[in-house]
Amino acid sequence: MKTLPLVVAGALLLLTAGCSSHDASDPSVGSGRPSPTSTTAPASTGPSASAPPTPTSSPSASSAPTCTTADLRVTVRPDPNGAAAGSTFDDVLLRNTGGTTCLMTGWPGVSFVTGSQGRQVGAPAARQGTPAVVSLAPGASAEALLQVAEAGNFAPCTTTSVRGLRVYPPNQRDAVFVPMPTKACAQTSAQQLTVRPVVLRG
Repeated sequence: MKTLPLVVAGALLLLTAGCSSHDASDPSVGSGRPSPTSTTAPASTGPSASAPPTPTSSPSASSAPTCTTADLRVTVRPDPNGAAAGSTFDDVLLRNTGGTTCLMTGWPGVSFVTGSQGRQVGAPAARQGTPAVVSLAPGASAEALLQVAEAGNFAPCTTTSVRGLRVYPPNQRDAVFVPMPTKACAQTSAQQLTVRPVVLRG
């Protein structure tokens, strides 16, 4: 009867040894932690969080200076294609006499005057059209179409003899006198002059 406890004890020793041998071969068993596994992160479907691209500089005409009155020779000539009942059409020419390319955009300011330093007569030219930037190389010219309505188109109209036009290049405060003797309406309500934006002369 004393042999049974010895058999049981021997069996327990064998079981314990088997468990110890299994633990040595698999460290995850009994550790309370899952065995490490290799995982692959899912591909991102959203936009990348990379830094924005560095802007690159490119040559641009915007680096050229604005054309000033001192850079320009201003003349007015009949437009070869202009004709309308009760109106004449002229080209206001602005030639770059400077040594570097310059830019201009917009409309010249045009009005009738009694002389080179005389007073303005009537309303200044109304502006029509959409302006664009014009790049003028040395010796190149821009032009703006000027419509001049006859004074007789307006009633009442007090006509005044004028000696020519006072022309301001676009966005400039210094004007140039251009001889063009004619009759002008003294009333500012009479819109006798209409000017288009400057464009590069072909």
